Amino acid sequence: MKTICVFAGAANGMSPQFSKEAFRIGQMIGAEGHKLVYGGGRTGLMGAFADGALSSGAHITGIIPEFLQSHEIGHTGVAELIITGSMHDRKSLMYKNTTDFILLPGGLGSLDETMEVLTWCQLKLLSAKFHIFDFNGFWQPMQKLLTHITEHGFMHSTNLDYVSWAKTANELLDNLHGK
Repeated sequence: MKTICVFAGAANGMSPQFSKEAFRIGQMIGAEGHKLVYGGGRTGLMGAFADGALSSGAHITGIIPEFLQSHEIGHTGVAELIITGSMHDRKSLMYKNTTDFILLPGGLGSLDETMEVLTWCQLKLLSAKFHIFDFNGFWQPMQKLLTHITEHGFMHSTNLDYVSWAKTANELLDNLHGK
């Protein structure tokens, strides 16, 4: 069984398709019985993912810092809601024992977590796979940036060997299963 940490926006985005896909991915992954960890919010794509996972009977742990309780509102429906004193504590707990990370569309918080995990994997501080859900090309600018960094010699292309890109929920699950 894997421990999967999901990064996703606390907002819904401009298209209702983002939330629908986040919910669907939550359902699909939740039905597989993996341990799921995420940012603890019940709003936006975070909440949609958690609701989808819960609808399929998943055990999901939310981790949210105290100061975000009034913004993202901790999801009280999850099996375990951990409230931390800081963002650093939140991220440390989210990353602990994680075998796979999934990035759904999101904002600066999702981007911050992603870059930190990619850096930690590069430095061998984490040993995990990272799966990017590039729904409707949302993360194409990041993929171009990472290619740009590599082409200019600031990162070896092998530093991204643990990263997969998926355009559909089914492709994301295939990547998660190593297909």
